[in-house]
Amino acid sequence: MNTERLHELFDAWSESRLTAAEAAELNTLLRTCAEAREFFRDAAAFHGQLHAATNELNLELAASAANIVRLRIRPRAVGMAAAFLIVGLSALSIGWLLASPTDAARVRYLERRDGGFEMLHGALPSGFPEASFTWGGDPSEVAAADAAHPRALRFIAAAGEHKTPNSPRQSCDIFQVIDLKSCQSEIQLAREAFVELKANFLDARTQPGEAVRFICKVYVFEGAPNHLADVWPPATDQIIGSGAQFHISATGTNSEWKTVTTRCVLPPTAGFLVLQIGAGSARGPGTTSPLLGEQFADDISLTLHTRQMQNEITVRR
Repeated sequence: MNTERLHELFDAWSESRLTAAEAAELNTLLRTCAEAREFFRDAAAFHGQLHAATNELNLELAASAANIVRLRIRPRAVGMAAAFLIVGLSALSIGWLLASPTDAARVRYLERRDGGFEMLHGALPSGFPEASFTWGGDPSEVAAADAAHPRALRFIAAAGEHKTPNSPRQSCDIFQVIDLKSCQSEIQLAREAFVELKANFLDARTQPGEAVRFICKVYVFEGAPNHLADVWPPATDQIIGSGAQFHISATGTNSEWKTVTTRCVLPPTAGFLVLQIGAGSARGPGTTSPLLGEQFADDISLTLHTRQMQNEITVRR
């Protein structure tokens, strides 16, 4: 491994000045060299923590309405499969993308469909979704949660991993694949980009019971999601970014909706996302979920935050 060259490529990546040829060179190096991958992960984590410490207040600016592209869910064709970049960037790395408060970007808004489960009726499709922009997963259905949420997702029962026989029924999870094709130009041209996933959860139990953990996750992949259902869950080194947040409902006696928000950095090579919303055991990995049926989710929203290389970009309508 050429250590000096790796440092040059990392510096270019961290300063968002990689050329297309350099990006390809870095991707190849990270795929083929474990030592390079280890250096990149450590350096990216340090870089993110450093900038997060010095620019924490700028996150609110980056998340303001003036700098948001709303990703709205809409069916579209699934493209061909592509290789995954073998680098895992966690949500903790978000600090590196915070920019100067004076460098604002204009945005465009995209259509959304069914973030509130208005288009679905009855049981959700079983299993990981075969196509982009559709919900699917463990036993769940669209049902009334309360007067203000007559159509919400109800978690019915936990299930194990279909690829792992006799795996513990730890949580009830639903998924949606988000193809980033329509906004890849914004992501590739941006000096920084991240997604923010929000979900509202309700534990409607009226009697104290075992704690339930609500799950809000987003995963980032390179390429296209062709045949993703056949290989889910993926290997860790296939994920190029992720973010996760949780809410623990200890007793269920305080029946109020709780908003859970998670963020995740989008590398320039991001091709698609997988959203995961769930409810299950709060006792740690490998433990069986408590009885479900009175837990709900609603108002799932996903926003893309970008700041461009230049002070202003053209708004596309």
